[in-house]
Amino acid sequence: MRAVVIVLCLVPVIAHAKPKTITVQAGNGDLLLTFDAKKVSEAELRDAAALAPETNPDAMVTESLETCRDDSGVAQPCAGAHTPIQPRFFKDAEHTRTANLAIVKAASERKVTKELEPAKEWLRKSAAFYAALEDRKLAYYRSWKSTDLTPPIEGIDGGKECAAIVAKVEAATTKDNKYMLVKFDWHNCMNDRRHAVAGSYPTAPWKAFLKAKGVKAKFVLPDGD
Repeated sequence: MRAVVIVLCLVPVIAHAKPKTITVQAGNGDLLLTFDAKKVSEAELRDAAALAPETNPDAMVTESLETCRDDSGVAQPCAGAHTPIQPRFFKDAEHTRTANLAIVKAASERKVTKELEPAKEWLRKSAAFYAALEDRKLAYYRSWKSTDLTPPIEGIDGGKECAAIVAKVEAATTKDNKYMLVKFDWHNCMNDRRHAVAGSYPTAPWKAFLKAKGVKAKFVLPDGD
């Protein structure tokens, strides 16, 4: 009698992890991110989502010199006008300078993947520009000399690009008028030039990150919107 040999082929069963979805607040809606934890961790994805166009990272701005502060430098609502005419203005402005330097430092030191480096650099340059813009205005309010408005900031020459407004500032007869021209007209002129040179916040880095990590993104608005 022959012995029958039965060979069993054992095929390993590979368990596929179920994709996970997290929700990140993005403006007036939510950004739903579905991912594989083997490709990217939730913590890394949440950090990266801060650079997603839907979360408006370009809205990250430095603080203005007009920010009112308490004795320890903490921002608080202003009780009234807060201009260089008020004695406390310059003390608060120094706290603002410190806060803005911290914003620039954080933008520079942010850890991102290689795909998101261009987005990080755009934000770093933006923070550096607006921090320097506030510094330039503060120097002017201390001296009231228009030469403090003309040196280039991040490659944008305020003396040439906004020469007509600088001329108006020089022609103004009161410090209050000079202040208003610098705060609004000169600032807006420099802001417009910055946007013309830098362009809009780049969306390609975020798309590259999603592709590299196999993440699916969906932006949804609340019901009724």
